[in-house]
Amino acid sequence: MNKTKQRVEAFFFTNKGGVRSNNEDGLYVPDALISDVSMRIPESYSGEVTNALFCVADGIGGEQKGEVAAQQVLTYLSAHYSEIKDEESFIAVVSAAKEELESYVLKNPEASNLGCTLAGVIIQEDKAHVFNIGDCRVYRINGNFFERITRDHSVVQHLLEEGVITEDEMRYHPRKNIVTSSVSGDGIKDSVHVWFKTIGLREQDLFFICSDGIWECFSQDELEMIFQKYPGYAFCEKILIAALARQSSDNVTAILLNTSQS
Repeated sequence: MNKTKQRVEAFFFTNKGGVRSNNEDGLYVPDALISDVSMRIPESYSGEVTNALFCVADGIGGEQKGEVAAQQVLTYLSAHYSEIKDEESFIAVVSAAKEELESYVLKNPEASNLGCTLAGVIIQEDKAHVFNIGDCRVYRINGNFFERITRDHSVVQHLLEEGVITEDEMRYHPRKNIVTSSVSGDGIKDSVHVWFKTIGLREQDLFFICSDGIWECFSQDELEMIFQKYPGYAFCEKILIAALARQSSDNVTAILLNTSQS
């Protein structure tokens, strides 16, 4: 039986942002894992795929080697994402990635608690497995509207759901950086909570995957206005330039993903 191929185009960047001294973010697109670097301009990928991973990771822990965690988790996911068929198999792969971080901590005790948050899309024939852990996000773009698919694991997400703050107030809240789930070498069993959903791909579906540094720097309205004026590669280019001009307080990483059936 012939497998459904998707024609995929992606534009992406990762950068330390306006004030941080290093970049603890990383990303993975087919055949390229990029971490611990600051890209000056976005890059692009295009190809026909039946099973492919697009993922952003945000290292946490600062002195606890967040960039190492991001790289290790992305490396593990990129080697094992083909095993992911549903939420149960996703949890199994993520749990195994966590075990690798635990092993790293045993050999490097100074890195205790190193970890990362992540979000991504696995294109699998005519489906997309969408996931996140922590406060990296995946949006699906409908026209020019950015529909947030994923649900943050964070204190401010809880406050949003309780009706205490608005979506835009999440960006400025003093507790915005407190996440309630991550893939970490924290020695705690079952500490990873995941959000996972499988959706059918529509013709020319667009996804925007980003670290929290992006959505804290830009309101949803701003993302939509920039996208309306500058689609494709130019969108990522403008977002990167604007994030640096605004002296973004966090690392900034994003992937704009365009799919269509071959």
